[in-house]
Amino acid sequence: MLRVYCAGPLFNAGERAEMDSIASVLEQSGFATFLPHRDGLEFAQLKPALEQCGASPNEAVSMLNEAIFALDTYQLLRRCDVIVANLNGRVPDEGTVVEATLAWHSGKPLILFKTDVRSMLNGSDNPMVTGLGDFETIDDLSALPAAIGRVVARHSSEKVTETLDLGASIASLRADSDSVSALAATLYQIRFQERKP
Repeated sequence: MLRVYCAGPLFNAGERAEMDSIASVLEQSGFATFLPHRDGLEFAQLKPALEQCGASPNEAVSMLNEAIFALDTYQLLRRCDVIVANLNGRVPDEGTVVEATLAWHSGKPLILFKTDVRSMLNGSDNPMVTGLGDFETIDDLSALPAAIGRVVARHSSEKVTETLDLGASIASLRADSDSVSALAATLYQIRFQERKP
């Protein structure tokens, strides 16, 4: 059974309810999930308990920040097989972006989920974020289980290397010529070659 790390904003009841819905749809489809606010550490409960143990308020915050980072990173990188990153909001939650980046860099399959049409770039999200999910965003909650199957089936652990190689080629082109048309023609040719059977 694949285990899915559900990344997303958790700062109010609506955001937590949306994350609960994502986990529920995945669990009903046979996936195990890690949902940080449900399965992780609860800051509001642990801080007073740490203070009762003798930690100052600042020490308690520091310990909890480190513990939350360590637990969530462990779950994401070692325990979970796939990551679903909820990008809803005018801009994606910064913690979610970090989790998606960790997933991408570690070579884990990643699905970007977004039903919110707001964005900073006239309907498009930042390509540095959407690139983490191969520029594909799922906008239907019921489509997430099938998307996980597709992404896992086509996933390549070489994605980071492939992206770095492409970036090196583009950097070399930029160094060799300031011609926008030459750069565009080469980028088009690279894309065309990728699509050949």
